[in-house]
Amino acid sequence: MPKCDSCQAEVDSKDKFCASCGAAIQIESSVDDGYGATRVYSKEEPKVPFSRAPGRRSSSAGLGSSSSSMEASSHRFPPGTILGERFRIVGPLGKGGMGEVYRADDLKLAQSVALKFLPENLTQDPERLELLYNEVRLARSVSHPNVCRVYDIGEIEGQHFLSMEFIDGEDLSSLLRRIGRLPGDKGIDIARQICGGLYAAHERGVIHLDLKPSNIMIDGRGKVRITDFGLARLTMTSGNQSGMVGTPAYMAPEQLAGGGVGEHSDIYALGLIFHEIFTGKPVFRASSIAEMIRIRDQSAPSRISAVFKDLDPVVNKIIQRCLDNDPAHRPANVVQIAAALPGGDPLAAAVAAGETPSPELIAASGNVGGIQPRWAMLLLSLFFVAMAFCLFMVRLASPLKEASFELKPAVLEHQAQDVCKDLLGIDPVTVRDSSFGYWYNPDRIPASASLKQETDDQNLEFWYRQSPTYLSPNHPFLYARQPRQVTLVDPAPITTGMAGVRLNGNGKLREISVVPSLSMPPDESKVEMVTDEIWTMAFQWAGFRYQDFETVACQWTPPWNADKCYAWQLKSSSNEAGELRIEAASFQGQVCYFQVIHPWTTRQWTLPSHLPNRGNAAGSGVTNFGELAQDALFFLLGGPLLIISIILAIHNLKLGSTDKVGALKFAAVMLICDFLLGIFESHHNSSVGLEMTTILSCLINGLGRTVRFWIYYLALEPFVRKTWPKVLVSWNRLLQGKVTDPFVSKQILIGCVLGAIGAGLVALSVIIDDVSVQTLMGRRFCKPEILAGGQFVIAGMIQVLYGALPGVFTMLVIVVFRLITRLDALAILTFVSYWTYVSSGPNDSWLSIILTALLQLLTVMIVLKCGLLTLIVFNIVESFLTFFPITFNTDEWFFSMGLIGIAMPVAIAIAAFFFAMGDKSPLRPKLEVDA
Repeated sequence: MPKCDSCQAEVDSKDKFCASCGAAIQIESSVDDGYGATRVYSKEEPKVPFSRAPGRRSSSAGLGSSSSSMEASSHRFPPGTILGERFRIVGPLGKGGMGEVYRADDLKLAQSVALKFLPENLTQDPERLELLYNEVRLARSVSHPNVCRVYDIGEIEGQHFLSMEFIDGEDLSSLLRRIGRLPGDKGIDIARQICGGLYAAHERGVIHLDLKPSNIMIDGRGKVRITDFGLARLTMTSGNQSGMVGTPAYMAPEQLAGGGVGEHSDIYALGLIFHEIFTGKPVFRASSIAEMIRIRDQSAPSRISAVFKDLDPVVNKIIQRCLDNDPAHRPANVVQIAAALPGGDPLAAAVAAGETPSPELIAASGNVGGIQPRWAMLLLSLFFVAMAFCLFMVRLASPLKEASFELKPAVLEHQAQDVCKDLLGIDPVTVRDSSFGYWYNPDRIPASASLKQETDDQNLEFWYRQSPTYLSPNHPFLYARQPRQVTLVDPAPITTGMAGVRLNGNGKLREISVVPSLSMPPDESKVEMVTDEIWTMAFQWAGFRYQDFETVACQWTPPWNADKCYAWQLKSSSNEAGELRIEAASFQGQVCYFQVIHPWTTRQWTLPSHLPNRGNAAGSGVTNFGELAQDALFFLLGGPLLIISIILAIHNLKLGSTDKVGALKFAAVMLICDFLLGIFESHHNSSVGLEMTTILSCLINGLGRTVRFWIYYLALEPFVRKTWPKVLVSWNRLLQGKVTDPFVSKQILIGCVLGAIGAGLVALSVIIDDVSVQTLMGRRFCKPEILAGGQFVIAGMIQVLYGALPGVFTMLVIVVFRLITRLDALAILTFVSYWTYVSSGPNDSWLSIILTALLQLLTVMIVLKCGLLTLIVFNIVESFLTFFPITFNTDEWFFSMGLIGIAMPVAIAIAAFFFAMGDKSPLRPKLEVDA
């Protein structure tokens, strides 16, 4: 029977404390001391069992260990000894094969330190001295809260020592002997701290090679420190060139065999330590190294979850993976282990370790459960409040609020055809192709309610074009998206008989022109005059009476080579609109041009073959700085960025650091949206050749743009994962197909709230400047194309999704600015400043520019604080509320189109609301029953 060291009473070998005196029982183990002690073997020394070393086993780095005691006779420095007139010995802390450790007071700095001396018989051993210096070099290169700080190395009377942080606590080995296995939550906390300190070492290329419980200190606050880097090495080695080193009981198989060691060797030791933490027992029990090698070769670690039922199966799986004999099957790094621990923050561990977390690691982080119903209800309530504010502002800013727009597009198209027939004399039979739509006339109508009532004109107008040949728009530019769509300027009017018409919202004629014959009449001296009946009809189409106008001299040149010009001016100019003028032209007795000219009319919009007339009545010019800035963005920023991105993408693909799967999924969705959007936006006719051209053009241009964004993704996405990994958590989960994931749904719901607020800000900026046309880098208010109905409504819905996807590009641009400026704040300021300039027009007020800057700042904050997915949803919701013609009047013919813009964000928000609650959702039981 074993006896108590304190009172010599007989005790049971299973007892941890003496029943007589209560002292802790130190049972002499039958295991060879060399098996659990740090050893340095020479290359010639055989790796066979050795005899028990003299003296009692203790930690070589038990800095402050309460259980590590030394007999008084073995003390080299009695308490009170003054060393070098600086250090006063307080007492011994530990003794082992690598040295002796004492607690001392630093008399100069008035603080406690730990001093580590080489054993007396090894003070002049060059190999041990090199190990001591090596410990200082490597330990000082690792700075982490979970690594013991080493201060310096010194020498007193030929005895070398190093000074290090004194840790008032005990080593993990002593703790486990005293209390046995640790509770689950405490064990996980200790394991996570060990991972943090070990990965800090691995980040600096330092391999510990002697990781064991006795080299892990725990202070009184439960904070872990990894100690004793005496055997550590830099980088991975291909073999053991100085003999086998380490503690045999905690060596990896390749380390024990004297083979190549690396991070995987420390990971094996980490698995052994985890096993002791959660079970209180070592994995393998052996009396010698030879027996231990035999046991390792012939058996595998048992599943501890079968013995300890309360142990988290995830922990058991981690231990099993760490203890795999094949280094390739162990976790690749300590970050993966920290990520797999229950309740851990893998992203924080990866960022702290300086590693670029993998997409899978990012997707696995973050919340996994649903949010509380009250928080989900709060977010949904905020969404409806933001929607109410947004709809109120959108209705005030809508270009349709003051115009009646009583006539549907089909009616206006038929009316335009009648104008061409009656006024221009074009036989409908000769018309082969036609197209129509809505557009914003950039002429700024003075802000006066009475003036607008008198003129009955608005910026939003209807246009119609017809041709005796097929209308074939120009091929779009590959870099910037432009559909093969017929407009007022595309295709150019170069074919005889090609006509264009502009009508206001109520169907009143504002301009009409037709390309006349290219041949001159035989007798040029005989010029046919247009009869007054024709002009009377033209004035009626324009909403005026011919008798109210008087003939005046022409001021504008006609668009064509006309043989007769006409001009009229309103007789009475008492109205606030000022002088209203109408000019026209004829060729061979047929009207070829007719236009209503207000004092603010600055251009001949249906004449793309002529350069726009930049001057108004006063002769002032207009310059579109917004377009110039956008061109600068594409070519000055976009060109070099694309070249650099190609180089980075190739580099990342070679390293395997980029998310190839995520980039491919993103590119596939973008290509599908781009192609479908091009098809629905394009002009279609009965020409098979032109239809094939359109389809190929949509496919080629969509593929070209998609490849560009795919390159951006491959090049810059790894930098996002390393710099701001949390912005990709919900995005990566969505790419993995977790559409109904609670965290994904929560981010979508937040995006709905912010999107409604953003749409309200856009509307407010339009109201402030009283401009019906507002272009905030693609955020055009009430897209006129959608009013044409049919395929253009579908195109508008696809445009919403397609326009939101470049939110990825927005995030990448922020990262580019971050890489250039090196500071988050400076990157944000640069991004907001540049995009505010690009998004602002020359006529914007300071208040409007401030609102635009707030919108850009909101975009950045959404990316950095909420994530990429939230930004994409923000863009989707904002686009639905600003693109579609929203009205509260159910009698308006476009009410159903506007209803789409309201219904889609509401549907997205409600669906996200239910899924965000996870298991707490009232829909969950129903979904499970249906499944």
